[in-house]
Amino acid sequence: MSLWVSALVLIGAAMAQTDPRLSALHATLVDLRAQTKLSNDNRGDSPELTIAKHQLRAWIESQLGSIAKEGDEQEVSQRMNEELRKVSLELADDNENGLGSLGPTTLKWDSELLILTTRVGILCGQDASAYAYRKVDGKWRRIWDSEQYDYGHDQPQRLAAVHVLQSHEGGNKIGPVYIMTLGNKSGCSSAWHPVYYRIWRVDSVGPKLLLERSEMAWRRTETFLVGSIAQGTDGVVDALIEFTEKSVDNGVHNREAIRHFKIEGDRVKRVGPVALSPRDFVDEWLTRPWSESANWSYSASLRASHQRIHSDYVAGYFISPTMHCETPDLWQVDFENIDEKQPQDSNANVYFLIRWTPPYRFTMMNVSNKTWPKCNQPDEEADAWRTLFSTQDWRN
Repeated sequence: MSLWVSALVLIGAAMAQTDPRLSALHATLVDLRAQTKLSNDNRGDSPELTIAKHQLRAWIESQLGSIAKEGDEQEVSQRMNEELRKVSLELADDNENGLGSLGPTTLKWDSELLILTTRVGILCGQDASAYAYRKVDGKWRRIWDSEQYDYGHDQPQRLAAVHVLQSHEGGNKIGPVYIMTLGNKSGCSSAWHPVYYRIWRVDSVGPKLLLERSEMAWRRTETFLVGSIAQGTDGVVDALIEFTEKSVDNGVHNREAIRHFKIEGDRVKRVGPVALSPRDFVDEWLTRPWSESANWSYSASLRASHQRIHSDYVAGYFISPTMHCETPDLWQVDFENIDEKQPQDSNANVYFLIRWTPPYRFTMMNVSNKTWPKCNQPDEEADAWRTLFSTQDWRN
């Protein structure tokens, strides 16, 4: 053990001498910083990191007894973070190696649950974990967690949000709890990162993961993945997620992605809206498998047109502007396909006829290599940027 590591151990032990659990946590953090060689492939996410996360969690759980009512968690969270700062390591000289450091721990009261979020440093970011606690017989009991265990398959993540829905019936809060997490894999420099969104149902049997997806997204701001979860009057759970993903248009490069789901029991079904503009709808229709695009198509005969263009990589340009047709609910989108992987006869302008009914219900009506004569009214506002969340103001 080097002299600087020995010094860190002694300092941390002295700071946390009143609590051996904090001393043990500090020693683990020091070992992680000393023994791990970081690289793009090894960011510090390892079984040893899990040990540190569990030591951190165990110490925090020993502090939760002083939370008796809503509001108490704020003072407890502040006090815990003050103690944890004493055992956390500073960032390395390059300010990218956060291994051995601890990020802020947060507590929030939501639907009679206590939600804990912890953050442990890795290379170019932090690995976040979330836990939910319910008071049983006067004690806080952990009923749910979102934590990375298998680092051969899982990826460390930054948690953007944890949303809780207490289901109800007849105005009474009964039934299971639904928890949605939104997160992304952090990186050192790239603006493109995988985003994760997951939904659990938590009842007397335990937590059940209902939805788990990962997609590539553009990190435009610190808040670039948003969502909500609610229950309708019919009892069906409604989940909505929005982020920015790559567009097939090489001139625009990105577009707003909408993921809307209805949850009934164990059944999760994607429903509309799937896009917020005619072009984005064409983009979505082309890039999703036919099993999904068929749900937004007027006729099964459109499958041949979909398969002719659809591939792992669709590229081209939307020709401006989108045209409004004489029939009020129809629009025409012109797409120049330039995918070199496609047959030569596919690389030509393709015209999509779309029905758009308020607010954002789109149907693919037809696909042709010729324009429709009654679709000749330029409509530049049709493809204006839109969002379903008021917090998405980055383009304004």
